[in-house]
Amino acid sequence: MSKERLKKIEQIFRNSTSPDELFDAFQDSMKLKVDNLEIYNLLLGNPALSTDELKMFSEKLIKEFPQNAYDLSMWVARVFENVENYRGTLDNAIHYYKRAKEHSPNSSDPLIGILSLFNYDLDIPSNKTILEFVEKEIGPVKIKSNIYYALAEHYKRTGEKQLEIKYSALAERSSEIENSSDQ
Repeated sequence: MSKERLKKIEQIFRNSTSPDELFDAFQDSMKLKVDNLEIYNLLLGNPALSTDELKMFSEKLIKEFPQNAYDLSMWVARVFENVENYRGTLDNAIHYYKRAKEHSPNSSDPLIGILSLFNYDLDIPSNKTILEFVEKEIGPVKIKSNIYYALAEHYKRTGEKQLEIKYSALAERSSEIENSSDQ
């Protein structure tokens, strides 16, 4: 594949405001079998994409490059998390953090990411979904102290002292175990 053609695709992904032009460049990248996460992150972060287009591109990329499914899912979750003008942004961010967790059950990052979506100002149904998912999925996480510290901080913010103490203690214990196993 010519570097010039790849550079052109990258430029379109970075600068285009036309969904049609982005789609055509995406088609070209698929034909060329471009396996470059950084270039696709440009596409997926392009604000010209609608929610449906973003989901369509990300699903196609996850299917075509399953070895990048975790990183793609994390990136798309963050895109949805940080873009306010999409409808259903919160639900989509939650969905992609869950997808990332499926692709890397040992990672705490998707759990920390999804926990960051908790709305402390409003009592909304997604808050319950977030907490249930995080607490249910801690089991396979390799480095648990990160998520326990995040949960302790969460419960501190919500004023639930007993749970804050519980998760602080779990974080300390996990951290000691993780640090002793590193040596």
